[in-house]
Amino acid sequence: MRRKQHLNSPIWPDTSINVDEFDGNIPSSRVKSWQDFISFVNEGKFCEQDDEVLFRGQRNGSWALTPSIARLSENGTYSQKAAEIQLENFKYSIRGRTKVPVSQLSTDDVWALGQHYGLWTPLLDWSRSPFVAMFFAMSEPDPKGELPKNYSRTVFRINRTKLSEYMDEDFFINPLSSDHDRLISQDGLFTLSPAGETTLEYQVINSLAENGILVDDPDTLKEFICKIHIPISNDIERKAAIVALRRMNLHFANLYPDLEGSSMHCNDLLREAETNHD
Repeated sequence: MRRKQHLNSPIWPDTSINVDEFDGNIPSSRVKSWQDFISFVNEGKFCEQDDEVLFRGQRNGSWALTPSIARLSENGTYSQKAAEIQLENFKYSIRGRTKVPVSQLSTDDVWALGQHYGLWTPLLDWSRSPFVAMFFAMSEPDPKGELPKNYSRTVFRINRTKLSEYMDEDFFINPLSSDHDRLISQDGLFTLSPAGETTLEYQVINSLAENGILVDDPDTLKEFICKIHIPISNDIERKAAIVALRRMNLHFANLYPDLEGSSMHCNDLLREAETNHD
């Protein structure tokens, strides 16, 4: 196994199913640079013209599609009981703090609201924009001393149109409440990870396999779900990518249209100014 494990995956559009702790059973691929990722997006190589394709960015190339409520466990799953307790506690804690009374919000709306304000939930954020996903993959520096060292950021790609034919109706969550300003700004929606002993990855693969899809063939499975590594070997490269995305008007102040987003954006600007001054 090579030290830079993202190199085990071929260059897009080729993919491989590596079946390891780094990439799991999802077809994985890579680009040579963040500039190539932007070029491929602009050339339409990651999107199907007639399908709705969603993207999710993650800081660490080894991270699976694990919702926050499941990150306390060793196997990336959560129990239905834990979810019920979390949901009930959150409902009572936000009384009088929402645009719409909490009693009028659906379960999906409550989870979605909590997701965007740091609550541990079964949801995962996705965006229709690959550039928004790239921003969230690049937005945070790697912690100093993190081991093993992270050499790639990841953008996951799923085809909502194709997957919807095989997944339960509640797999995709697209709430209508007026409390979701961030969801609108990020052109986003959610997936709901299953409770119990199954992860989202296996839920997708098992559902497809049960319907006769050749899930052992990477070229077939990547039409439903895949993982794309973007190599970032140092923070200078990451900052360059963030500056490029800022020229597209993608930054915290726009993606988080509230005081927290404004604060995070200003913090980024100050951090860059101080770094350049040094």
